[in-house]
Amino acid sequence: MYKIDEVAQKTKLTKRALRYYEELGLVSPSGRTEGGYRMYTDADVEQILHIIDMRDLLGASLAEIKEMVELGRLYEEQREFYNQHYKNRDLDGPELLERIEMLQKLEDTLTPQRDFLQTKIARMQELLADFDNKLERIVSKRTELTEEFKGVNNC
Repeated sequence: MYKIDEVAQKTKLTKRALRYYEELGLVSPSGRTEGGYRMYTDADVEQILHIIDMRDLLGASLAEIKEMVELGRLYEEQREFYNQHYKNRDLDGPELLERIEMLQKLEDTLTPQRDFLQTKIARMQELLADFDNKLERIVSKRTELTEEFKGVNNC
């Protein structure tokens, strides 16, 4: 278990940011000391690093991150329920229908997360294409002017 100072150091966030993330429901320390100090596990630190990745790599807002975190938690709960009740069992009739419905819930939980990522990727590809077009025009113009310069100086 880590104190908030250690987690701040590991994640390169301030203690204030960690408390704010907790207030928003993005992360929750796994425990507290008798004195009320927050205590974090390795899993908590990994969750915080995942949030940082979503913020920095995807450019996601804290509201978007919160939605993704909530969907992630829901997915994990649903997956655990599915594994406990349906996985590796021969089911028939109503139980088979319940299993199919549970798989639909899992799909419905993952789809918005996938769509969010797909939207971010598409936007990044648009930005990259824009930069590629600009670079192509610059290189083309530089090449044209270089050839013109060579022609003028060889006369």
